[in-house]
Amino acid sequence: MNHRILNSETGSVVEFDVFCGALKFKGIIYIGEFHQIPEVSAFQADLILRLINEGFKPAIGLEMFNVLQQEMLDYYIAGAIPFEQLSSLYAMGPEGFDLNHYIKIIEIAVKNRLKVFGLNIPRSIASAVAKHGLDKRELECFRLDEEKIKNCGKRYREALSGIYKKHPHDEITEENFILAQSLKDEMMAETIAHQLAAGTAGRPFIGIAGRGHIEYGLGIPERVRRKLPEPLSAASVVVSYEDEKIETGMADYILLI
Repeated sequence: MNHRILNSETGSVVEFDVFCGALKFKGIIYIGEFHQIPEVSAFQADLILRLINEGFKPAIGLEMFNVLQQEMLDYYIAGAIPFEQLSSLYAMGPEGFDLNHYIKIIEIAVKNRLKVFGLNIPRSIASAVAKHGLDKRELECFRLDEEKIKNCGKRYREALSGIYKKHPHDEITEENFILAQSLKDEMMAETIAHQLAAGTAGRPFIGIAGRGHIEYGLGIPERVRRKLPEPLSAASVVVSYEDEKIETGMADYILLI
């Protein structure tokens, strides 16, 4: 499949071969997606396959799975359960994504013995935070630090405030909305940083999450940088619709759909 990729800084089109060549030596590749769009899933699969063909063993982190679903994911990657059982078990959980949109990526991991990690905190917990605020007992269960969750920079808060104002909810205050999003980003960043620090994840680490968790280097990328003892070379790609205004700094590269 032909992918339309732009260099965010120059606005120029980047050929897929050149794009892959620039990314293959990065320690982390963040992909900020619009969820469950076939063109986006195909792009992700093609990038992973290209890295494999170049001799790399990338690890894959998925927002669509929470950290409590890791064992279920491991069983499937190891071939211990069929897809039907994975899908059934997943449907019993709180995340609510259609795994058919991500199965090609997961099957590539199975075939090539790549590690796949669930990144997120369970959606039910994030939803509870959005309605009622942080629960310190739950934070302790996931070994998350309350101050780190609340440590939101001005740009980050402004970005989330803008999202909230476009989609307000009567039962959710703006402050709790920001806390819930920050909680997700902190959990996903903590998971990525832990796997990188442990040295058990393949390189590069490809983190796939919703665009709002990645664009402008905020959210997950900003928090991962804080957690790593030494800076790790990173690249970011965000998905954009063709008629959307492209802004410098949104990401290193823009995938147009």
